Amino acid sequence: PNIGAVTAGSSYPLSVSTGGDVEGIAVWIDYNQNGNFDAAELVANGLAGTNPATYASTITVPTTALSGSTRMRVRCVYNTDPSVAIGPCANTTYGETEDYLINVTPVVSNTVLNLKMYIQGYWDGTSALLPVLANQFEPTTTGACDSIDVELRDATTYAMVQTVRTVLQTDGTATCTYSPVSGNYYIAVKHRNAIQTWSANPVALGSTPTSYDFSTSDAQAYGNNQVEVATGIWAFYSGDVVIDENMDLLDISTIETDISAFGS
Repeated sequence: PNIGAVTAGSSYPLSVSTGGDVEGIAVWIDYNQNGNFDAAELVANGLAGTNPATYASTITVPTTALSGSTRMRVRCVYNTDPSVAIGPCANTTYGETEDYLINVTPVVSNTVLNLKMYIQGYWDGTSALLPVLANQFEPTTTGACDSIDVELRDATTYAMVQTVRTVLQTDGTATCTYSPVSGNYYIAVKHRNAIQTWSANPVALGSTPTSYDFSTSDAQAYGNNQVEVATGIWAFYSGDVVIDENMDLLDISTIETDISAFGS
């Protein structure tokens, strides 16, 4: 019979109960689906020496396990650990053998996007970004610059599919981890005082990590919406303090108010 589904890379409880005699147990799962129960496919075994007995353990499905219907064999043998004396297939005088089917589903990989980008106002004038969070006495980690929100936008409707907040490092790198997606998406980056900036075109994302570098050219941003902060190095425009996708007198007013109040 088919007794359920498991996912590669995940762990599950396994319990086998015996009764009637002192019996040992062994369990094999044919993870590679080659029709044989190999030594490495023994997932549980033991001889408690009691009647009845319950053998409980936890099995972890290998990430290399093949997907689909997979045979699991359970053997109970009188006064013997079947894995030691008999194995998965040899005859036995006293005992019982039962086969089950489990459905193995492949491991689900998150979608990882590795970004490279700079922000104009945070540029240190040489080769990196300033450690803004540390300078503002905010809790942070070594090498951190500031937080950014990175959205995935539908290539046709532009609707937001997922968003993640991550830390932009002083070297301009940021790692974004999303629930699994597959397809082409615009990358939209938001920051607390930089102009919202999108990738020039949709980017293919899936189970394999993808890299996108905004800094190599203004053409990496939609509408060439970047400024050159050093020869061949491009950055997001700074100054959108009120986050309305414009840099105008409203931003200046907010800055002046903070200055007057000794804000930061």
